[in-house]
Amino acid sequence: MKVETFTAAILRKMSVIGKCQEKFIIHIVHLFLSMRSRYTYLMMARYGKYSEQSYRLNFEKDFNFKTFNKELIQQYCGSELIWIFDPSYISKSGRKTPYSGYFWSGCASAMKWGLEICGLAIGDVKNHTAMHYHAQQTQLVNRGKGSKDEKSEENLRSHYAKLVCGQAKEMLQLSKILACDAFFSKKPFVDKVCEAGFTLVSRLQNNIYLRYAYTGEQKGGKGRPKEYDGKIDIKNVSTQHFNILKSDDEEIVYEGIGHVRSLKRWCRIVIINKLKGGKVDKAFVYFSTDKEMTGSTVYTYYKLRCQIEFIFRDAKNHLGLEHTQSRQEKALDFHFNMAFTTLNIAKALHWLAVPKEERGAFSMADIKTQYVNELLLDRLISIYGKDPAVEKNKPKIRELYQLGRIAA
Repeated sequence: MKVETFTAAILRKMSVIGKCQEKFIIHIVHLFLSMRSRYTYLMMARYGKYSEQSYRLNFEKDFNFKTFNKELIQQYCGSELIWIFDPSYISKSGRKTPYSGYFWSGCASAMKWGLEICGLAIGDVKNHTAMHYHAQQTQLVNRGKGSKDEKSEENLRSHYAKLVCGQAKEMLQLSKILACDAFFSKKPFVDKVCEAGFTLVSRLQNNIYLRYAYTGEQKGGKGRPKEYDGKIDIKNVSTQHFNILKSDDEEIVYEGIGHVRSLKRWCRIVIINKLKGGKVDKAFVYFSTDKEMTGSTVYTYYKLRCQIEFIFRDAKNHLGLEHTQSRQEKALDFHFNMAFTTLNIAKALHWLAVPKEERGAFSMADIKTQYVNELLLDRLISIYGKDPAVEKNKPKIRELYQLGRIAA
């Protein structure tokens, strides 16, 4: 199936969209997949069929990316889904762009000038992948250069919690599980998302204070019942309180109920001890605010959280996520979400639509190479007065379409 036909089929399921915008969305998806240069309005005009001004104007129009991506998710993902939330740094020079400032760049391990987007994706447990849902700019910025301080981090966590809770009603229709990294395992964020109806799965810092649950006989008399049975040493876990899920020469995995003092709540805890020379070298602690969730499920959900990093990587490397030249807030929002949504379409059409037992690894680089070849070859063949759609030409043309692919 051609990507234009595929995109049109999803758009027809959306109730409010004009014919002109429908044609533009179909065109821009194909263009995003076919361009090999920077994704600026000038280069779009050179590769595409609209003028530079037309691209500018269409990028400033509203489009419901949430509804579009929800249709893709419901049609191509499995039944066991989780939400994944993570911010990502976007390189952007200049001082006039809305909400520009200093943000943390994980790749550079430093604060850098630019923008930040908050990515919200759906993790598909069955297919072990993630699909983008919506991206929104971080609107709380730091104009002064310097390292992250505790106050600014707490303000950011409150801002992130507000973004998630503000769309909780629509999110809970797909899943109530939310997976985030260790930055979000602080009480203000945890309390807010749990009050909104989510179950949070995340990782705790290694210096966290954990306590075992007391299961012995309670003493009679006055006073509150005994709740805790000592501090948990994450490198020397008691098997009287925690069960062993896995044990081999490389790691030991424990799971049980523990009290997280900084969160002031009981959680399902998973502790992984990495072994080196028969001794514990490193320890990692994961948790779920749902005490009934199994330890293996907690670990599976947290590992799936990493799939959003591949979404950021593919969109930046292959779909021009950081190439936008606009300073208009609506145009920025359209560009970011269009890059991610194009990745969704490529994944659904070329990977999720293939039976699971026949799939290889998903490669956006291969898909991009194919579409670049198609664009150039179709233009070249048309110039010489030939029709690339003629049946007798298709086998040889398909070979050329695959030129340069790793798994051609």
